[in-house]
Amino acid sequence: MKKNNKGIGSFFPFIENNVDKFLANKTSFNPEDKMLFYTGRQAIKYIIELIALEKKSFIIWLPEYYCMHVTHWLKSNYSNIKTYKTNPSKAQFSINAFEFASDNDVVIINNFWGIHDCIINKGDKKIVTIEDHSHGWLSNSCINSKADYCMTSLRKTLPIPLGGMVWSPKNHPVKKNVPLLESHAYEAIWNKIQNAMQLKHDFEKTGDLTLKEKSLLLISETELALHQNYSLTQIHPTHEKTIKEFLSINYSAFKLQNLQKLSACIKPNDNFEIIAHHSSRTFGLILYINNEAYLDQLRSHLIDNNIYPSLLWPNNKKEYGYYLNIHVDFRYTCDDMHYIADALNAFNHINHL
Repeated sequence: MKKNNKGIGSFFPFIENNVDKFLANKTSFNPEDKMLFYTGRQAIKYIIELIALEKKSFIIWLPEYYCMHVTHWLKSNYSNIKTYKTNPSKAQFSINAFEFASDNDVVIINNFWGIHDCIINKGDKKIVTIEDHSHGWLSNSCINSKADYCMTSLRKTLPIPLGGMVWSPKNHPVKKNVPLLESHAYEAIWNKIQNAMQLKHDFEKTGDLTLKEKSLLLISETELALHQNYSLTQIHPTHEKTIKEFLSINYSAFKLQNLQKLSACIKPNDNFEIIAHHSSRTFGLILYINNEAYLDQLRSHLIDNNIYPSLLWPNNKKEYGYYLNIHVDFRYTCDDMHYIADALNAFNHINHL
């Protein structure tokens, strides 16, 4: 198969918000009571700080399987963190919070891959719930949430340098009484990522590999900076405006169309399971794999063919298996879906010889 030199996956290149395909696909989901931040991590921290103004003693419960960067970042901020078991593959998995949480505790529920129904059983306990829709933006559970608070890392879905959001599905105002610092450090990170996105855009137009290398270096530097920044900050008005402009786009429409095309072309494979939901769009093509050696070989094969999947997430307990995401967002066409399917099918064929 002929290689896709532009590549599939990784971070977004620069794109205008008024291109025809965006103008033709809009969403009506726009929580009125929302606050914007630079990152999803800031969004979670803001909610926790808000809760702490009223409740002085509580445990923060994280899913046992979760993004290692977010877990480490939160543990660097808070010592009152424990974990509970979950099931990233089962849409209707029920979190029996009454079995482990106490009154006033905070339970963070992750909407895995956009398929989870985010079911929680509190019993008669007064538990505060926060749903993380970073990998389920515009999914059914995101739009129809019944949690106390919701948050998302918008840059996972929107082609913006940074972006996080908090909203309250229960229509009680997200109070704005947590102090926020000046945003200078995050403004610098935004500008550097914006530069990287422009370089990637230029690489895709010209094929100049030096541009690609420069963009990847910048992204690596900014990821490190984000891991080391713990402050809650204001957001620059210009950056807030950019985020709001991209919020109006229905990104799920592109994913659904591409997933349907791609899924129809992938041949049956006993080595992985395609995670899907009958009534919702997944974050990408999510492959569940329980063999680490097969995972490593498949990842290498895909990267050799310029397909750059993301492992969601490394450094979790091996008993949960592995979830490999292949991007199927607005950047990609029907031809790209056939290319991905051909790569997966070719690897399957090689491993059966």
